[in-house]
Parts: sequence; C-alpha cells; structure tokens
Amino acid sequence: MLLQIKVYLIATVYLFGALFMYLFPPRNFDMSGAKLRTRRSVDDKFKLKKYVDYNTLWLTLKEFAQRDPEVINLIQLTPLTSENRSIFAVELRSDRQSRKPGIFIIAALDAMAWGASNAILEFSQKLLYDASYQTPFFNDYDWYLIPMANPDGIAFTQGLNSPLDANPLLENATAKHPSRPLEWHKNVDNQVAKSSCFGTNINRNFAYHWQDDVSKTPKRCSQSYPGERPFSTAEAKAIRRYVDGLGENIGLAIHLHVSFVPKKEYILYPWRYSLRRPSNYQTLQEIGEYAARKARLPDGRLYEVHQSSSDDRIAGTLADYMSGVVGTDLVFVIKPHHPMFPNFTDTTVLDLYVQKSITSVLSVVRGWRSSTKLNTLHFFGKEIEF
Repeated sequence: MLLQIKVYLIATVYLFGALFMYLFPPRNFDMSGAKLRTRRSVDDKFKLKKYVDYNTLWLTLKEFAQRDPEVINLIQLTPLTSENRSIFAVELRSDRQSRKPGIFIIAALDAMAWGASNAILEFSQKLLYDASYQTPFFNDYDWYLIPMANPDGIAFTQGLNSPLDANPLLENATAKHPSRPLEWHKNVDNQVAKSSCFGTNINRNFAYHWQDDVSKTPKRCSQSYPGERPFSTAEAKAIRRYVDGLGENIGLAIHLHVSFVPKKEYILYPWRYSLRRPSNYQTLQEIGEYAARKARLPDGRLYEVHQSSSDDRIAGTLADYMSGVVGTDLVFVIKPHHPMFPNFTDTTVLDLYVQKSITSVLSVVRGWRSSTKLNTLHFFGKEIEF
C-alpha cells in the first residue's frame, strides 16, 4: 500500500511538471531542457591519457569552443604571465538569454596540482555532452571555470619531472637541489639571475588581509613567499579582474586544490587568515558535511570538513578574497590526495584524482541545491532532483 502511494505521488508530480512545461515553455527552448539534451547527448568517449600541459589545455579548450560556440565562451584573461602564457576562463551557459545561479571553479593554482586541469576538462566535457550531467547540473547553472591558473608553474614543474633534468636556476631555490626542488608551489616570475631565488606563491598574493598571518615578509626563496605587495603577480591580477567582473553572479565558488598527504583529504571553507568564524559558518559546515557523505572516498573514509584556519593561518588566499571582497556567500576549497611529481605514465593515480575531484565538486553543488531546495523534492526522507 505504501509503495502504491509513493508511485501515485511521483506520477502526479511528473504529470504536473509536464503540464507546466507545455503551458509555460522556457523562453529559449532551442537552447534548454529536453531539446538541448536530445541534441547534445551523443558524443564519443573523452578521456585524457596523461597529465595536461599548457598546449594540450589550449587545444582542448579551442576544440570545445569551436564545436559548440552557442553554449561555450572561451576567454583569455589579461595580463599575460611572465612567460607570456594566457590564463583561460571557460564559461558554459545553456541559455544565454537568462542568468542562472553561477558556479565558479578554479584549478591548478598550485604548480604541483597537475591533475586538477584534467579534472576540470573532463568535468566540462560531462556537463556539455553527458545527458546525466546536463540535468540537473548544466541546465540549472551558469559555469565559470579556470582550468589552469598557474600555467608557468605547471610548465616548470612538469619540466622537472625527471631528476636528470638539471636546471641551474634551482641552485639557490628553496630546496637547493642540483636537479630539482623537493616541492614547488609558486609561479616562476622574477627569474632575474642565475643565483637568485624566484617565484611567488599566487595563493598568498590576493589583497585580503595580506600578510596578516606573519610578522615579517617570508624570504623570496620560501615556497610561501607572498610577493612584494598584493597582486604583484600577473596571475593574481588576471584572476582578480575576472572574478570582480562576475561579482554577484557567483553563488558558489570552489578552489579545486590538492592534498599531498595520503589519507588526509579535505573540504574547507573560509576564513584562512583568521580563526574567527564567518557569519554563515553553520551553512558552510552543513553543506561541507553533506558533500563529504555523498563523496565518500573509495576506501570508505570521509573528507574532513572544517574551517581552513583550523590547520594553520595563511593570509592572502583566493578563497578569502572571494568571500571577503567579491562577496561570494559559499566558498570551498576541495583537496583530494595528489602525489608530488607523480609518474607521467601512471594513469591510475591520475584517474583516481580526477574521479574524486569530479565527485566531490558535484557533491558540494548537491549540498548547495539541498540547502536551497532548488529543483529538489523530498519523498519519505529521500531527495529527488528534477
């Protein structure tokens, strides 16, 4: 009897939904809903076989944009980096005639987060061509993605993958290693002289409580070097111009980061510069815990969910800037495990990181949907999205 009631209720909801769509069709039916899914759900398998480098990223994004210019907008941010590379932003919108809640995702801000760009590209492909992702995710939101925020740093560390790749510029770098440093999280600006240290940590270079976590500026050789002043890096300037322009269009911001510690994976939220809780602390914690449950890790563990500064205080981060200056209500940093200098030929590690990244990003989005009840019905304790 109870099962019959459930079936009748669901059938009634779908009947009213179909009637509503018939009586009040979307303003741009050609570019939304069922017609969009029918038109775009056929696609060959898309899978990147190796860690994405800058050239592969550019070619892949250009192919996406040329293939579907009506829903994809590819933007080259300015200024260029110190090595004359562009930071690309990809905007995915199923209906350009209306504004939907915006989701901003940025990846590869750290020079050792090689797999993060792969995750964003594969996620973009699923939003565009996989019918199971188009509803509810692609059709209900406008997506603003930056797949590689530190192209110079990524190119630099990928070039150092083999210990045999000696580089004289590293003689006075942080690790002072004859062939490569043990870690490199910065960009590569200010490569002035053979004996000088170089590079700035972009995720310390944003103008929100910049350097409030230290009594004096770290040395240039430090991997935490925040720059001579806020926005001294081209990368931070370019990102600032873009996110400031989006402003209140962003309802949810995610920094897809990495954790270099095995079995220590996190979903974090502001503040990072202070132990003070944000005003919407409870909402952030609840969405994070919801996402952690939905994105349970392959070995059964859950992501650790807490305020970023619970680990240590760091000022000038992008997440704090998004929350404190841009005014984005919901800001998260997702950190699946990713090894330092991974083996280029070991796709198992890459595939696992990509899978965990996509799952955790979607889980945060689902947590947001659940908190706002957007296109979500509850039947006997179960959520049904439509």
